[in-house]
This record gives sequence, structure tokens and C-alpha cells, in this order.
Amino acid sequence: MLRREPQLREQQMFLHELVSEIVERGPHAARFFLYLASILDLDLHKVSSTGTPPYSRATLLASIFYAMYSGHFASEKIIAFLHDSIGAQWILNGMAIPSRKTIDRVIDSLLLEIGNFYTQILELCDSVGLIGGERVYIDGTKKQANASKHKAMSYGYLKEKIANGKEALKILFAELRSIMDGIEELTDDEFEALVLEDAAATRAELRKSHKQDLAEKQDQIFNIDSKAKPPENKETATEKLKKDLVSLQNIEPESQDKAVEMLSDIAFGTARVERMAEAQTILEKKWEKEHGKSKIPDKKQINFTDPDSSIMQTKHHGVQQCFNHQAIIDDRANIIIGTYTSNNSSDQLGLIPAIENTKRTFGSLEGIVLGGDAGYFSAANIAFTIDEGIDFYASFPESKSLFAKDKFEYNEQLDAYICPNGNTLNLQNCCISESSEKRLYSNESACHSCPNGKDCAKANDGVRRIERDMVYDKLREDAKEKAQSEFGKDVLRHRKHIPEPVFGNIITQDSFTQSHFRGNEKAGFEFDLHCAFQNIRKLFKVYLSSKSFQDVVHSRECLYYLSSA
Repeated sequence: MLRREPQLREQQMFLHELVSEIVERGPHAARFFLYLASILDLDLHKVSSTGTPPYSRATLLASIFYAMYSGHFASEKIIAFLHDSIGAQWILNGMAIPSRKTIDRVIDSLLLEIGNFYTQILELCDSVGLIGGERVYIDGTKKQANASKHKAMSYGYLKEKIANGKEALKILFAELRSIMDGIEELTDDEFEALVLEDAAATRAELRKSHKQDLAEKQDQIFNIDSKAKPPENKETATEKLKKDLVSLQNIEPESQDKAVEMLSDIAFGTARVERMAEAQTILEKKWEKEHGKSKIPDKKQINFTDPDSSIMQTKHHGVQQCFNHQAIIDDRANIIIGTYTSNNSSDQLGLIPAIENTKRTFGSLEGIVLGGDAGYFSAANIAFTIDEGIDFYASFPESKSLFAKDKFEYNEQLDAYICPNGNTLNLQNCCISESSEKRLYSNESACHSCPNGKDCAKANDGVRRIERDMVYDKLREDAKEKAQSEFGKDVLRHRKHIPEPVFGNIITQDSFTQSHFRGNEKAGFEFDLHCAFQNIRKLFKVYLSSKSFQDVVHSRECLYYLSSA
């Protein structure tokens, strides 16, 4: 038997090894994803009865899932993976590799029914025992939006820039009118319409010419086989515009070059003002929807590229334009059972929506222990979890100040606060409303004689006053006591090493460092897709480790090919 050498390209083989022999000799990712795609019940499995024969939906989905499992979520990279992978060729089984448009349509359809897809993946995880259902943790990660923080502007500055832009355009229109002849009979509106039309044509022609020049230069530099030379006496974009534009015909030849520059500036300035005005309208509508008729703060920002995204402080990359993604993770196999995406940097406001979304994808968390960091500690969140029957434990924020409110101890029997210096702050006032009861405590004489009075009391009269909400402050105190119990300490001890590796895996395995879709809803769908594949990877581990599950997957292959025949 001749030894084969990798250096010899045209080697003869007695028998060619079949693709099926490579893939089907044991457990293989391609076999698993064909099984997964064939058992899912999704709307995109349905095909139209008219038109050209469609792709086999299960085969198409399986090939795309296989590429996504390998970290490829863009259509171009999926196509390259399908070309190179033996497992993908086995899935396709002679079917042509789908086009970019087909893959994009499938991904868009999958994102539209991501909730249904996610729920079915969780049901599979539960069926093989990956979900413990006893203890879960919530954590958040801020991912950069598909937008630059440098494309953001505050509301006050936005209004100022729009006014300045309109004033600059007025000056350009007036200057252009002064050098044009034969337009005396035109009204200002007619003149403006004429100029705007020619300005748009000017900018389009200049951009087209710039792209052509750039392409020619790139070819001359990088195509070493190219012998093409720049054509001599080539008509420039400015010369072409001088012949074509109506407005330039009424300008003296020595002023036409300047007029072309002015038309380009008018086109750029008009587009910029329109874009800023559109952003202002979006911001005002969003504010009115969330805050009613209240005044918009001048510092309120909006991003032109993705108005839904917000400026946020990230842990490792400073201030960025981001979305805030929340995930609730079961501690048994780190399965993500619920998610939520918002443009608010506060994790505290994400707990309730995340739980509500988890109820839709997984089910109720009643009776389950939920752990979180100090970012989720609030009276509203504590009250909500109590109503839901969730056993909530959260680290509590502690102020560094020696005289913060949490350093004053409330004595329920005395209905008084004991200050850090040992003095008693007695009840002075009580305010009762339909939703709450608030009480005010102070001790004027003790504050005036206290050596720490200047550091503790910030009021002009030098008296420290403590306001107590009889419902919410009690909830916070009880939650702190729970967190400091032995069981609470055990829950919070695992708070970091359950959720954080999940986010790390999504970053490293999917390269998910930035959203590709724009808008809060689509950014949320994209995050859900990555979370679903984090769960699918856990399912795949079960497949690799369990002979019984392998038998289920492989027996499904025979049924699939028989039904497809």
C-alpha cells in the first residue's frame, strides 16, 4: 500500500471516502442540527404552494443553525462556512447552497418568531434535565449599539444646531442669488426649489466622480496586472455640471466653480438640517409618550444613527452608545430562561420586565430563589417579587458616608431612629396618603450639641432629619436581613460565577460585542438569538455525552430522509 503524501496533489485513492461515512460514524454536530431543525414547529417551516420549488425548510434551517453554532451569524460568513464544512455538505445533501437573500430572509423570519423559537428550545432543555427550576440569577450586560456615541446630540444643542444650519443656508441662498442672472422674476420659493434640485444633482455627481476616481486609483495600486492608464483630457465632474445644470447657465464663467461649491454645500447643509429636524421630532414624540407634556431637559440626548440607543457607562470600554440586556439564568446548567432588552442604563428597572418575559418563555418563577447584585436592590423590585411568590435575594448597596441614612438604626418599639453617635431621633411628623405612610424623625437639641453635626446635617438649621416610608423602608430592611442570613449568603456567593460566564461565552463563541440590528426591539431579538444558541450548545453537550439521546437523534435521520423521499 502506497503511503499518501500531503505534498502530492494528484494522488489516486482506491475508494473515495463518502461524506456520510465521515459524518455518520458517530455523534456529529451536523446530525444534531438536522434533528433540531426537523423537530421545531416554526412558521417559517411553512412553504407557499405557488412559485418555484422551495428549499427543504428543515435542511435550510439545519445548515444555518450549524453555521450559527460555529459563530457565524452574518449571511456572507454563513455561505463561506457552508462551502467549507463537510458537515454542512452532509446536511445539504446535494441541495444548492442558499443565496445571501435566502439566508437573510430566514434569519429575519426567525427573529420575528424568536419568542416561539426560544420557548421550544427551553422545552427541549427541560426535557433532558438541564433546568433545575430551584435557583436562578439575574444579571445584565451593556452591548454597544450599531451606532457611534459621536453621532449623538443633546436636545438643547440640537435645536441650536438646527437654527444655525437654517441661518447658514439662508446666507448661501442669498449669495448664490446675487451672482445669478435672469432670475429676478422668480419668487423666493421658486428660486429655492430650483437651487435645491440642482444642489442634489451636484452632490450626486461629485460623489459619483469621487467613487470612480477612487476605484481607478485602487486598481492602479493593487492590480499589478493592470496596464490601464488614466484617460487624458478626461471631463471632470465640475465641467459636466457646468453643461447640465440650469442654474449654472445663468452665472458668469469665472463664478461657476464657486457656484458648484456653493450648490454642494447647500445639498450637504439641507440634508444635515433635515436629519437633525427628524431626530428632534423622534425625541419629542418619545418624550411625550413616556413623560407626557412635561418639558424636555436640554441635556436629553438622541443618537442620529440609532435613536433607540442610549449613552451608557460600560465596565471595560468607558462611555458607549449601548443597549442594556438582562438575562435570568438557571443555576443547574446555566440555561438562560428569560431575557429583556432596554435603552435604560439602570439594571434596577430591568428586573420586573425580565421576570415578565420569563413568564412568557419559561413560566412562573413562583417558589424559585432569585439572586441578583446590588443593582437590582429596590423596594419596588422587592415588593414585586413578594407578590409573585419569588424568594428574592439581592446584595444591598452601602453608602461610604458614615452618616448616610443606612447608618441610622430604626427601633420599631420606640418608633425612633438611633444615630451613629447614639442619639435618638424621635417622630416629628406623619404624612399618610392612599399609597404610602411617611414619617419624619429628628432631634434638634442633640444635633446642635453633636460634634459630628456639620458632617451629618446638611440643612441650613443644622438639624438632621430622617424620612421613613413605613412600607418600602420596611421591605428594604427585611431584604437586607435576608441577604445577611446564612442561606442568603450562600445564594449571593454564587451570584457572579453563574451569570457572568454565560455572557463571556456569548462574546467569545459568537463574537457578540456589538449589536448589528438597530432599534430596541431588533436589538432585543438579536440578543435573544444569541441566548438561544447558548442554550443550544448545552443541548449539544447532552447529545455528545448521552448514548440514549444520540439514539433519538440518529433514529430521527432515517424518518426525515424517508419522509423527504
